[in-house]
Amino acid sequence: MKSILLKGLLLVILIIFCPGPAVSAETGTGDSPEAASKIFQLSLWQPTQIFKPETSITGFRLNLLYGMNRNVTGLDIGLGNKVTENMKGLQFGLLNSVDGNQSGWQDGIVNIVKGRSVGLQTGLYNSAGEIKGVQIGLLNMADKNGTGFQLGLINHAGKFSGVQIGLLYNSADSLYGAQIGLLNFTWTREPVRFLPIINLGF
Repeated sequence: MKSILLKGLLLVILIIFCPGPAVSAETGTGDSPEAASKIFQLSLWQPTQIFKPETSITGFRLNLLYGMNRNVTGLDIGLGNKVTENMKGLQFGLLNSVDGNQSGWQDGIVNIVKGRSVGLQTGLYNSAGEIKGVQIGLLNMADKNGTGFQLGLINHAGKFSGVQIGLLYNSADSLYGAQIGLLNFTWTREPVRFLPIINLGF
């Protein structure tokens, strides 16, 4: 019985970890890591991971400490999760960082998307170049444009359409919507840039 279980476990490991048609969905031509998307990734601390950082993952990635890959589609879990291009799906960790765009749900202590975040970010610190969706945390940032909802202690956005609710401070370069909080700023609005409690922009 033990022998059968061991053989079965070995077969599963070979299917998961060995490159080939069973674990690889081709997205281009050639045998380079950039050309193949793998269904599973396990990382201890990059570069100690099964597949190289240039590989994209479509399926499940588990980063025990820190992992890095090109694109991730599916479920991404770990202490430190790094994506050098785009993330689609669910990303859970202490530190989540996406250099491109993110769509889905990103949850952690620190969430960073350098491009566009579409969906939900929840954490102590949430940052995106642009948001279309919801940010919930202590500090929420949308450096360029924002459309949707920000809820936190401090919220900031560039051109913002939607609602900001900040216990202490709300800030937007321009506003189409509402700010609710102790201190509310719309920096391009003349002559009144500041209003306490409630600030409306149309």
